[in-house]
Amino acid sequence: MLGIFFVSLGIVLCKKCNLGISPISSIPFVLEEIVPLSFGTLTMLFHLVNILFQLILLREVWNLRILLQIPVAFLFGQVIDLLQRLIHFDSGFLAAQVTALILSIFFTALGMVCMIRMDLVQNPPDGLVKILSQKTGRELGRIKILYDAACVVISAALGLAILGEMRGMGIATVVSAVFVGRTVTWMKEKAKL
Repeated sequence: MLGIFFVSLGIVLCKKCNLGISPISSIPFVLEEIVPLSFGTLTMLFHLVNILFQLILLREVWNLRILLQIPVAFLFGQVIDLLQRLIHFDSGFLAAQVTALILSIFFTALGMVCMIRMDLVQNPPDGLVKILSQKTGRELGRIKILYDAACVVISAALGLAILGEMRGMGIATVVSAVFVGRTVTWMKEKAKL
C-alpha cells in the first residue's frame, strides 16, 4: 500500500510541476486531454492494458501474480485522483516546479523500492517490462528504456494527430527517465546497510 501511495504521489507531483510528465505517465496524460476521463482513471486503464499484454505474452489467462495486478491498477487510479484533488501549489515559480520534480523522483523511486522489496505484486507497466525482458533475453534496464521511449512516441503521436501538438513533453520527461531508475538503485543499496 505504501508503494502504491508513494508512486502515485510521485506521478501527481510530476504532473503538477508543469515541466512535463514522466514517460510512463505520458499516454494517460495526453488521453486526459482527448477523452472525458480523469488522469487516475486513464492511468488505471493504461495499467489494465499492460496486464492484458502480460497475459498475451505468457499465453496464460489465469496467472495469479499477474491477475493480482488488477486491484493494484484500480488502487493506483483512485489514489492518483485523490492526490490530485488534495495537492495544490503555485507552479508559476521555478523553485516550486523544481522542488516538485525532485520530490516526484524521490517518491516514485521510494514507492518502487517498497513494491520491489515486497516481491508480491508488481506495478503493471513494470510487470510488462519484466516479461518483455524475459521473452527477448535482453537486459531489464535496456527494455525499460525502450518501453519508456515507446510510451513517449505513442503519446507524442496521439497529441500531434488529435490535438495538433505534443503535450506533456518537457525537462521532467527527460529527468524522470534518467533519474528515477538511478534513485531506485541508490535506495536499494542504502536499504542493504
